[in-house]
Amino acid sequence: MRAILFPTDFSETATNAFLYALNIAKSIDAKIYVLYTYLEPVLSATHGGQPELLGEVYQTIELNQFEIYKKKTQVLHDMAEEQGINDVELVFLFEKGPVASVVKKIVEREKIHLVVMGTHGESGFLSKVIGTNTVNVIRTIQNPVLAIPPHAKYKEIKRTVFTSLFRDKDKSAMKEMLIMAKAIGAKIDILHILHNQNVSDVMLHTENWRHEFPQEEIEYILLDEVESIETTILNYIIENNVDILGIVKRNRSFFDRLFSSSVSNNLAFHSKVPILVFHEEK
Repeated sequence: MRAILFPTDFSETATNAFLYALNIAKSIDAKIYVLYTYLEPVLSATHGGQPELLGEVYQTIELNQFEIYKKKTQVLHDMAEEQGINDVELVFLFEKGPVASVVKKIVEREKIHLVVMGTHGESGFLSKVIGTNTVNVIRTIQNPVLAIPPHAKYKEIKRTVFTSLFRDKDKSAMKEMLIMAKAIGAKIDILHILHNQNVSDVMLHTENWRHEFPQEEIEYILLDEVESIETTILNYIIENNVDILGIVKRNRSFFDRLFSSSVSNNLAFHSKVPILVFHEEK
């Protein structure tokens, strides 16, 4: 059985992302691990001249966090009930530590296939667009991460796009995206941006991929670069009402440029289009 990890802080943005996790889990017959993490504050052992109270303070903080956790988990149970998806198995986890490091531990321990997270940030343009915790998770683990922006409202996923350079290293990510797209009944486009390339060479790569995936209903889209590769991708996504964008995180510079190049386009785009991030196969 497949497993989805859903890290949450129980914010409105995170709860919105839970709808995606629920529906995808139902489609691919997966269970969801709902993860809530918390950090203990750093307190001085000599505070107030009563170091013996320090342990009690930490225990009180943990108990308070756990009470919040218990109340909020019921909200997610109720949401699953309201959506008629109460047959998806939910496993709730309460862990201490930074989000990214705890996620890495859970991913390895529970053999997670996909991480689904809401996006909202704290500082810096990239963080504001996709969320500090989400960025850290993407950079820490090798598993696919589906980042759900705050204004994305779940509806039937009908169209997905996978950006590719037609490299062999893209194929494993493409296969994963195909599995999900087929499970949810979505159409999939493979998008390639022509950048100082011989068109005939690209067409040859396209034909090779057609032969490798002969039974799949894939549309291959080749576009000339306009302004930049990132801007061309984003414009295509917006103009064609794409429901999920799949990208391979080949290197940090491409990843950062995709999320921070054209500010106006990015803010409009990232407010509503979920992004499925894969790591390049080593």
